[in-house]
Amino acid sequence: MVTTKAVFFEIGSETATSVQQLSASWFTSGNLLESTIAAMREAGEFPNSIRYGSIEVGSLALGGEGEDEAVLRPIEIRYDSASPNLAHLTLTLGGGSLRFYNGYGRKDILRQPVAGWRLEFTAAVNEYGGLVLQAALCDVDKSYLPCDNAPLKEFFITAVGHWLRSWAGPVLEKTAMRRAVINRESFLRQYIYPMVVEKLQRRLDSLPDYVASREGIAQVNQHESQNEKSGVEATLSNGERARFVRNVNGWTYRDHVLLNWQEANRTLHDRESEQDLQCTVTMGRQAGPDGVVRPTLDISSVLGRYEWDSVKQELPLSRQRSYMGKAWARATLQWSLRLQWQVEDGRVTIAALARKGMPATDAGTTGIYVVSDPLPHLLNVQRINLWWDGNAASLSSVQQDIAGSLATVTGDMFAAVAEGLAPERKLGCRDLRINESGDIEIELGA
Repeated sequence: MVTTKAVFFEIGSETATSVQQLSASWFTSGNLLESTIAAMREAGEFPNSIRYGSIEVGSLALGGEGEDEAVLRPIEIRYDSASPNLAHLTLTLGGGSLRFYNGYGRKDILRQPVAGWRLEFTAAVNEYGGLVLQAALCDVDKSYLPCDNAPLKEFFITAVGHWLRSWAGPVLEKTAMRRAVINRESFLRQYIYPMVVEKLQRRLDSLPDYVASREGIAQVNQHESQNEKSGVEATLSNGERARFVRNVNGWTYRDHVLLNWQEANRTLHDRESEQDLQCTVTMGRQAGPDGVVRPTLDISSVLGRYEWDSVKQELPLSRQRSYMGKAWARATLQWSLRLQWQVEDGRVTIAALARKGMPATDAGTTGIYVVSDPLPHLLNVQRINLWWDGNAASLSSVQQDIAGSLATVTGDMFAAVAEGLAPERKLGCRDLRINESGDIEIELGA
């Protein structure tokens, strides 16, 4: 990472527009520089062998035809982000020779094999992530030149250094302004949070709080009831709503309520009603339908409902109550929405894949509890499913509003990143990925 800039973009709606700021940088790495030069070699834009000097003019030459060809192995490049202005190159020859006349006249040509000879160079990296070879310097102490002839070694160093610097222009053009990176924290905080998490939070807040679901129809035993809500200290009466809580990969939300209650005039029945609503927003990298790994945002929601009814019998003489049996029923509903960033015609777009499972149900009885089927007796799964499909935080609502808005702003946001880093260059996006550090890496090109 070489130069960090503040990149501004707008997130708009029908009622308001907010200006967000991302931390964007030109980016480079040893692997990126190596792969760039390797691609240039494959495309014929960078030579696979070194040729320097003329034996007829200067009596010394590196490389040539046939067995004299100084074949260059893949160039190794080391880049340390702790020293962002420097890169270290290793050039190793896989074959070839130095040619020179013997000391008794220009009749016999002698050859010094250079296979395995290695030179270490230090080159600059500019503020745009470009490899600057114009002033590349050879580190002789770290090089490997197995030869006792000092003039030959000196010529070899001069030849390779001059040859390397002669390719400075094409290499700089291919490496500078090629990749940008958006800091992961900036991406999550300034882009994902306002566009996804805040909107989903508002929709979840609009849902009725299950803690009040038995008000007016039952007597709730507060000592045996629970109200657990992520991000807040909730009680049965303080009205706090669950909040999304940040974790390593994104955010989690949980609203868990368990009510222990009795219906009026049915004191022989002890009831429990439990609802567990969980949502997760996770940023990572996953393979798409075509097998290509892309930046991925997974939004998922799970609703768990559980009911049980415990029946007691009142003994006529002692007026004591004894346990007879219990029935219970459970239903689990879930959906997921996968959003993947991809590049089409120079712009970043979002592909959405939604999945919704059928309700999973389970029920049973213990002891003496007479009922033909405890599931419909305790849970109206159809009504729960209709609510699950139609509430403000349902899959269809999230897909249409949240995912739709995210897709709308995404193309312009990434275009603003390219414009902010390289004004008037009109760079488009060629590829998008999450790198090893978890940051968003963008390949740019004209």
